[in-house]
Amino acid sequence: MVFGRERKQYALWAGIILVLCLCSLLWNRPAAAAGSSIELRMEVGFDGKVKDGQWFPVKFTITHPSGDMSGDLVVQVVNPMGGGDTTYVKHVDLPKQTAKVVWMSLPGTAYNSSNNIIKFYKGDMSKGEIVPIAKGDDYISATPYQAVQVGVLARDPDTLNFLSLLQSKNKSVNVIHLKPEQLPEESVMLDSLDVIALNDFASDQLKEDQVKAITQWVGRGGTLVLAGGAGYPKTAKAFEGLSPVTYTGTTSLTRLASLEQAAGKELKLSEPFTVSASSLRAGEAVHQEDKQPLFARQASGSGEVWYVAYDLALDPVASWNGNPEIWEKIVQDTSGMTMKRGRAGFMNPFIQVQYALDFFPSLVPPSFFMLLTMFIIYVLLVAPFLYLLLKKLDKREWAWFIIPAFSIVSSIIIFTIGSSDKSSTLIHTLHTLELNGSGQGQRTSATAVFVPRGGTYEVELPKAAHTLTASSNQNFGSNGRLSGVSDQSIRLDTEKTQIRWTEVPYWSVRKAWVQNDEPEPLGKFDVSMTFDANGLKGEIANATKSDLTNVHILINRKVYKVGELKAGEKKAVSLTAPSNINNGNYDYGYLLFSNTMNAGRNGNMNANERERAMINAYMNNSGRGIQGKPVIVGWSKDNESPFKVNGKAANSDQLSMWVQQIAFQVVQGDQVSIPPGYISPDIVNNSTNQLITEPNGMIIIGNGSITFEYSLPSIPGAAYSKMNLQIPGGIGNSQFIAFELWNGEKQAWEPLDLRLPVEKNDHVSAYLLNGGTTIRLKATASQQFGFQFPEVALEGKVQR
Repeated sequence: MVFGRERKQYALWAGIILVLCLCSLLWNRPAAAAGSSIELRMEVGFDGKVKDGQWFPVKFTITHPSGDMSGDLVVQVVNPMGGGDTTYVKHVDLPKQTAKVVWMSLPGTAYNSSNNIIKFYKGDMSKGEIVPIAKGDDYISATPYQAVQVGVLARDPDTLNFLSLLQSKNKSVNVIHLKPEQLPEESVMLDSLDVIALNDFASDQLKEDQVKAITQWVGRGGTLVLAGGAGYPKTAKAFEGLSPVTYTGTTSLTRLASLEQAAGKELKLSEPFTVSASSLRAGEAVHQEDKQPLFARQASGSGEVWYVAYDLALDPVASWNGNPEIWEKIVQDTSGMTMKRGRAGFMNPFIQVQYALDFFPSLVPPSFFMLLTMFIIYVLLVAPFLYLLLKKLDKREWAWFIIPAFSIVSSIIIFTIGSSDKSSTLIHTLHTLELNGSGQGQRTSATAVFVPRGGTYEVELPKAAHTLTASSNQNFGSNGRLSGVSDQSIRLDTEKTQIRWTEVPYWSVRKAWVQNDEPEPLGKFDVSMTFDANGLKGEIANATKSDLTNVHILINRKVYKVGELKAGEKKAVSLTAPSNINNGNYDYGYLLFSNTMNAGRNGNMNANERERAMINAYMNNSGRGIQGKPVIVGWSKDNESPFKVNGKAANSDQLSMWVQQIAFQVVQGDQVSIPPGYISPDIVNNSTNQLITEPNGMIIIGNGSITFEYSLPSIPGAAYSKMNLQIPGGIGNSQFIAFELWNGEKQAWEPLDLRLPVEKNDHVSAYLLNGGTTIRLKATASQQFGFQFPEVALEGKVQR
């Protein structure tokens, strides 16, 4: 009986505890808005496809059937950078029974029912009154792709479907047919697309903000294709200022020999083929027939604009089996490491610079000597001085409270001195300013906020900013599932973007990655230099508003030091080629700043550790494909921050890295000389079971082969008579690797022994493809093997 009563008591207490727990959960749960609900539809990415590591759009269509209402649309997601959840917030006004379209940009990663949730709060998110979603999903579902994504606006729904044939060349391409209403009005939301192609499409259907977004997207690295044949004028109407050609009418061609030669495939025309007639306005003609440009391109900021003279959906060209070879060049210009160039993702560079953000230059710990001196003074005062003083006064019993009081006062003094630089909010920001050479540039920033006292902190950013936050504890521990804890939110308003951190402990740091969507008038480097085997010679002008230090020129992992360059200064330079050819043992940071043992002011960090982290993050980001491209880089330090904390300007440490791609003069008189290392290859085909590009420039491949191409500078009339190929630092054990050179005249591969430098003096033109602008090599490995790409040098004359 006793045991029975005890069991009943245990069961009663267990029930009471369970009820209390349930009540606690219900008490803390946000209330639902009474008698109200919304209907929600969403379009994720482009045709449901998002790009891994790039921003993508979500188009929400929200309807509130029972009256006008305003509130916050909230998307709570697992932070891809670790830590707690991140909440994206956008305020929405919902008219009664009217569908409201809301766009939101989110970081490109996998989305499913476990790692994100959508909510709508009536009024404000902080009020906690949730409006139920009566119709539609309450989470985003998306799978990220690494493939090249081509968005197509065209009359014919089959336009560019032949790009799927590139799969046979190990190039993954998604062709996405779009309607005008599917295009967002913010540039960064287009980052999930690598190419946007318009063909026989009336571009005046696009809104002004959509045209502006596409133009800015091109300037940041996108590729725009304008085509249409007889319909070209309506295609290019909204983008006439970007087109490399001036339209003059239409014409008919009876053969397309230039395309046949470039592809190595026969193209029969049973009747005259209509193309748009044009004259080259800027850039270069890649393919032309009877002096009529068929394919032309020009750089626009960091991106490219291509002109195609014919209707992409018109047979027989649309069904021609040579299309993969022709379009491979356009597509490879936009891809990542498996092909050529792409826009930078945000995760890798943020990860690489996060640790450098911890080293605030303004937070300087007290020196060991000062602390030792204060300790000695304290010991001397407590022991002999107080003892003798109290003995003289015959008050030795006072030592029981005087010595503890003196210890407390001394501790307070030491703490105050040691924390004197930690009494106010500080901002530490590392800016990367990527100049496009026309006076405009793009800013991306990694920023950290030091919090002296706990509480809630809000950081105000420009309206065009898109941001990703990182937890200060570097915790990746949610296993890809919502933790239910979100102490960081990002509010996307019309005029500004705001980061809000709550429950921040005192003396802690919060970090964010900020990408500015709009270009800024940052200035440029004016470079007029010749480059040959002896080095660089010419002038560099700093046409920015900042004094720059540690200015260097990087050419295929060779470093030329320029030094300081004041704002507006023009400097004559003569820089010899580095005597020590780098064989890939060091990263870019070490090549520029090799003083790894010299500590900075804080005693914990190399004096140039921040600069090293920034250049490595930029140059080694495979999404940029910038490795090997000649760039000029320099740094400036500023105190004025573009960000505000809790509505006020805060003390700040600003370090800016200025980067611009540059080109050199390789023609002097009628002589043309392209020195070793000036041009670097692009991988155009990969059939290996492994391909790794190390930060030190080494390529590691598994069993199989890779094909890579060198694009020569566009020099009209250039005729090359000499070609040299060599691998810097040697090839090592060559029994596991074989190189071949493509002979365009013979349409065959020729073996290439690169254990020693190779020189070609006869029939050099046979190895120059695509009108003398491309050299193609292949490397085949029988097992895993690492090597550096061969350096190519050419000499010849310009025939005028």
